[in-house]
Amino acid sequence: MSFIKRGIPLFAFLPIGALLWLPLGQVQKPKQADGQAIRVQVEMVSLPVVVTTQDGRRVTDLNKEDFEIFEDKVPQKIEGFAATDEPISVALLLDTSGSMQRKLALVQNEAIRFVDQLHPDDSVAIMSFADDVSLLEDFSIDRDRAARGIKETRAGGGTAIYEAVWLALEQVLKPVNERKALVLFTDGVDTASRRASKNETLELAKETKATIYCIYFNTEGDVDSMQRGGGRGRGILFPPVITAPRIPVPGSSSAEYMEARSYLSKLSEYSGGMNYDALKTDDLETVFAQIARELASQYSIGYYSTNTKHDGKFRNVQVKVSRPGLVARTKKGYYAPKAAGG
Repeated sequence: MSFIKRGIPLFAFLPIGALLWLPLGQVQKPKQADGQAIRVQVEMVSLPVVVTTQDGRRVTDLNKEDFEIFEDKVPQKIEGFAATDEPISVALLLDTSGSMQRKLALVQNEAIRFVDQLHPDDSVAIMSFADDVSLLEDFSIDRDRAARGIKETRAGGGTAIYEAVWLALEQVLKPVNERKALVLFTDGVDTASRRASKNETLELAKETKATIYCIYFNTEGDVDSMQRGGGRGRGILFPPVITAPRIPVPGSSSAEYMEARSYLSKLSEYSGGMNYDALKTDDLETVFAQIARELASQYSIGYYSTNTKHDGKFRNVQVKVSRPGLVARTKKGYYAPKAAGG
């Protein structure tokens, strides 16, 4: 898997199955001293939470005491709390594959507008992906740097979305301790990933402490047009097609676009985020603005689970708000750690 910074290889990775990370709830076992029992530390479970009224208006003036957490219906004690006015780190991940080439300039402008709508203390990293994944600008509150990174994107090549999501969550966002989010703009159709799969990234979305917001942009018509008129899309050079029926190429069928849309919805759902449709270019400004408002209304709540079993099972999580008429949205749960050798 390649990870590029300004065209220079930044990291080299082992196969994903050989890499280790600490998911939510991962057990850390200190060495046992003579005559002493082993003490087990459990990492805090961190939940991104958005609270709204029944009609969808976001609520941003709540305190720690306004929340209750239940894990498999068992009450938990809140140990960590970050209010909506605390800074958040946002990784903006832009699809710059060949299917995006006709809309790239517009996407760049709306992405810059989105960054400008974030709070001045929020930090932003700019990433893009086609055949490779690029980190164009690391986290910074400098909006000019972010704009330069966005303007550096160039369209062309395949779509390694699974590798891009994996690297964004594991290498870019995981080291961040404060509130964090991934904003992914793509049509979701993978044609180039070799070292990461759809299922691996979906499992990672269940474990990440970052919230994932996806913007689904349907490029099916553009890819079809490029194939019929001659041009490059999905990294493939299409000769003009005059009267012959279209020859299917990877990443161009309606079924693949439907599967991609489902994949993005699951990424968002598993992480407690939202999936937005930008079915036409006019939708982009509205969608980016909605995500900026969502990020500005996100709480972070943490607890240490009272369930000490290390069985690797999925634990359902529910967040409730004591004030009447309010609804809390968060991720559905997380996988418990597995016992050593289990």
